[in-house]
Amino acid sequence: MRRRRQLAAALVVASTGLVSAGATLPAMAEAATTLYVDNSSADCTDTGVGSQGQPYCSVQAGVDAAKAGQTVSVAYGKGDYDEQVTVHSSGESSKPIVLQGRLGGDRMYPSIGRYIVDATAATSRGLVLDHVHDVTVRDFETVFTVAESVLVKDSSHITLDGNRLWGGGNGSKAVPSGAGTVRVTGASADVVISRNTIGVGNGGGIRIEAGVTGAVVTTNRVRAGRAATGVAVTDAPGTVVTSNTVTTGNATGIALAGASDHAVVENNIVDNDTGFTSPDGSSPIGLAVSAASVTGTKADFNSYSPRPASAAYSWAGATYQQPAEFATATGQGRHDLRERLNFDADSIETVPTATSGSTDSADAGAPGELTTDLYGHPRVDDLEATDAGAGPVGYYDRGAAELQEFRDLSVSTSPDTGPYPLPVTLTAKATQSWADPATTYTFDFGDGSDPLVSKDPVVHHVYRKAGTYYPRIKVQGADPNTLFTGWAYQVTVNEPGDLVPVLKADPDGGDGPLGYAFDLSASSSPWNITDYVLDFGDGSPKESYYRQTKFRHAYAHPGNYTVTATVKDESGRTATAQQAVHAAYGKLGYTPTTPQRILDTRTPDMGGRSRRLGPGQSITVYASSLAPQVHPDALVLNVTAVNPSQSGYLSVYPEGGNRPATSNVNFTARQTVPNLVTVPTGQSDAVTVYNFSGDTDVVVDLMGYYQQGGGSRFGAVAPSRVLDTRKSKAVGPDASTSVQVRGVGGVPADATAVVLNLTSTGSDAGGYLTAYANGTTRPGTSNLNFTAGQTVANQVVVPIGADGKVAVYNHTGHTHVVADVFGYYGPSGSSLFTPVVPTRLVDTRQSSALGQGGVLKVNTGVPAGATGAVLNVTDTASTVPGYLTVWADGASKPGTSNVNFPAGKTVPNHVTTPLGANGAFDVYNFMGRSQVVADLFGYFAK
Repeated sequence: MRRRRQLAAALVVASTGLVSAGATLPAMAEAATTLYVDNSSADCTDTGVGSQGQPYCSVQAGVDAAKAGQTVSVAYGKGDYDEQVTVHSSGESSKPIVLQGRLGGDRMYPSIGRYIVDATAATSRGLVLDHVHDVTVRDFETVFTVAESVLVKDSSHITLDGNRLWGGGNGSKAVPSGAGTVRVTGASADVVISRNTIGVGNGGGIRIEAGVTGAVVTTNRVRAGRAATGVAVTDAPGTVVTSNTVTTGNATGIALAGASDHAVVENNIVDNDTGFTSPDGSSPIGLAVSAASVTGTKADFNSYSPRPASAAYSWAGATYQQPAEFATATGQGRHDLRERLNFDADSIETVPTATSGSTDSADAGAPGELTTDLYGHPRVDDLEATDAGAGPVGYYDRGAAELQEFRDLSVSTSPDTGPYPLPVTLTAKATQSWADPATTYTFDFGDGSDPLVSKDPVVHHVYRKAGTYYPRIKVQGADPNTLFTGWAYQVTVNEPGDLVPVLKADPDGGDGPLGYAFDLSASSSPWNITDYVLDFGDGSPKESYYRQTKFRHAYAHPGNYTVTATVKDESGRTATAQQAVHAAYGKLGYTPTTPQRILDTRTPDMGGRSRRLGPGQSITVYASSLAPQVHPDALVLNVTAVNPSQSGYLSVYPEGGNRPATSNVNFTARQTVPNLVTVPTGQSDAVTVYNFSGDTDVVVDLMGYYQQGGGSRFGAVAPSRVLDTRKSKAVGPDASTSVQVRGVGGVPADATAVVLNLTSTGSDAGGYLTAYANGTTRPGTSNLNFTAGQTVANQVVVPIGADGKVAVYNHTGHTHVVADVFGYYGPSGSSLFTPVVPTRLVDTRQSSALGQGGVLKVNTGVPAGATGAVLNVTDTASTVPGYLTVWADGASKPGTSNVNFPAGKTVPNHVTTPLGANGAFDVYNFMGRSQVVADLFGYFAK
């Protein structure tokens, strides 16, 4: 029958008289003084007196200084006290020495012991008590140790309570299999091991060895290794093993060996149903009692797991599967259970559930039984379970933990913010183990009003003054011991007021050079602001968020935009704010990089794609080789179309932006055509490559990047020729030539990179050229691809070697190399780069072709004072082979070339050119008639 019982206020005396009921834990005596230890204190010293203001640094120093009646209070400190602690001093019966750990945040215990890798034979344990008496150790944690975590030797009246003890590490210094985490040995007496969590990696749990008398092992959670006994008692008469939860791998749960007579084994849960099998095929035993330990020993009220292949008992050499046959044969275990143990999943296999037979079925009068469990919880009666226990009350649970009526209490408030007078609904939700019609809730609203006691978990309250309040809620069943306390989220009561949106807009380079960050966090209302909607003013979809105050947006084009923010608060009010923004490219410095391939559609792991780019398709390219903290505003790329199926072009533009009506790489079928591209980045610091027609492979090499607030300035020079191997000899296969660029053609001695127009001519085989800093490792990239006999050019921006030279490598065959200089980057440079939306400046197909020897003046429209421009210049429909030359308007035509072309083909080239004082440049056609197209991608200005 179910019956109510008052919780026993103290432990009862066992009828055996072996151990005083309850082996009540020695109370912490009121110490004459407290010694403090804190290794995180800047003022700690081991030569002081251990005051609170100047604590000891080490636990050992505090322990060595302690005398009877003193408490050594050890702060969590740095967490680890990397030391073995050895207690040398003793207390007195009424004045023990107490080692008390002070928990840190999240109930973190101060830790003692040397880690396995650092331990020696002399420092292989966490705690040693040798030839001492009247010492209590509470609330410590040990690291995984080489030997026992705790050794008690030839000591008496020792209490180990509420600790977390880890023993038996792995590796070359691992504790021998079967060794204990806690070991009591020698002439030790009256040692109490209570409410500890004991976990082991390789060894056993608790060892009570020969010569020990009167030991009490109670209310511990013990997890032993695969082949190690949980609680092993050997030649230690009068030992009490009560209310422990023991889990083993493939070993006995509790063992009384040798002559361990007159023992008590009650109220334990033994779980060795883990599925492990020992090498010799043996199976684990729940309880093993030797023949010499049977006399005067009592074993009852224990629960065992039902592993089919193993026996629950070994008693005087005989084994028994079930409690009934064990009881019939021995008279013991009449209240034992063999059941599949049902644990609360949140308790790491410690707390039995209401469906377990271990609930409300312990002997409350068993020696060593405590009035609180492993976690300090009181004993309570499960109203839905039959009180099947014994002793003063019949509702104690077996094992180390007591199933509580309430395991969690959450409280919500609605609303939690608003102006006074503020009506608030508080809703309590308790996680309850059993139904209890007497359940009541006590709500303390935190504003000085009287607490409200309610059977209903939902109550209402009006806050009438501004302030921040912290409601506290208690839930309780019929038994006062079931009391559980929880806190609600704070309630903020404000003065009445308006909803005021505040919109801040700041340029944000983290989302592309035209990116903006918007912040509404300064908006205010006495209510919670719940909804934020932003219209960025560029026709893109509005963005709406619940309680998110920060937005990011990348504009596709420079321009002026009006951003509108609409906010809504919890009362239903809405308000708007507007902010004008100007999205514009900044002035950028250049940083050259070691050429790095960042996309190759022919290679599966290069850019995440291994298929050709089809007609109308695009691919996003990330500057993945740059450091994560680098957010480029523009990239300098060498983009190559490889083996296209038909004539077409590639366009490169900022990711997330609109595709421009311009091209960067023009090609015919089966050609391999590169071109240098300078392009602003878009979202995620990426760019998009679009293929107009047919299908083609695409290769992209990163040459450098522009960034606001960093990099080098540009210096324009009058175009001049710095290399022409036709005056000497061609560059052979797998060979390089070098050219001096510092101090030549207007390039100063401090230049770090140079702008060259690189031309291959007179080649006897198809191949490619690679330009790189002389004296450095040649990169696995290319700058200029050509076929046999072709004259073709491509602009390069290449770092300069320490010797002031640039190297040019030829892959196959023989070819002549021509290099013309157009500018440089370095400390002597005076101009920064500003990208523009690609703009077509001229297209002679709309008027008339440029004739032989003709010069075309092109106005750029860039701001006054611009020193140079970045162009893509294309020759198309030429009547004969030839070349175009580009230079500053008003200057003398140089003896250089920019675009070399055969008759009738379309050939583009990236051109960086100086500008005249009027912002214009000139284009010269050497021979025949050609159509000329020029697109502007940016300009340089001081």
